[in-house]
Amino acid sequence: MGIFDKLFNKKKEVIDFPPIPKWKPNLPIDLNLILEKSKYYTDKKIQIAVFENGTVIMFPERVSDINSSALETLDKIYNTHPDFNPTEMDDGNYTIQYNEPAFNIVFKEEIENHWKYIDKNHIDGICTDEVLINANGEHNVFNEIGKICLFGRTKMFMDAQNPKVVLTFDNMDK
Repeated sequence: MGIFDKLFNKKKEVIDFPPIPKWKPNLPIDLNLILEKSKYYTDKKIQIAVFENGTVIMFPERVSDINSSALETLDKIYNTHPDFNPTEMDDGNYTIQYNEPAFNIVFKEEIENHWKYIDKNHIDGICTDEVLINANGEHNVFNEIGKICLFGRTKMFMDAQNPKVVLTFDNMDK
């Protein structure tokens, strides 16, 4: 009867969406440093919003309302598959970048001071039913940079679940 159950008694599988990883890092966050580094990385040429857990939204085109535009951008990232791409910056920090103009910074000092914590918890940065494929085609296998990415990305998920813009920079206010 198993095959007929599948055909005639279809039960809809409930999939959590948007995705939420289990890991919610509890390390201190220096939001002022995040804003300063964001201004440095963008050469102070664009508007910036920083969320409570450190997610940074950039505005390549000028917006009239930084806060509401930042909320919209974060919502777009959260409600699609949040692909990410790491970039090592000239100061040794990593930015975890998304398909929208946004990123999280993982500071070199965070990595050095909290590597055991990141290494131990990185797998909980994967969302339910998520499969991430590395450059070698391996599923959910992460090198050091992959673990750093998962750590940074968890902060975006935390911001998306309870979005609060806490700092902004308007390049016209220099």
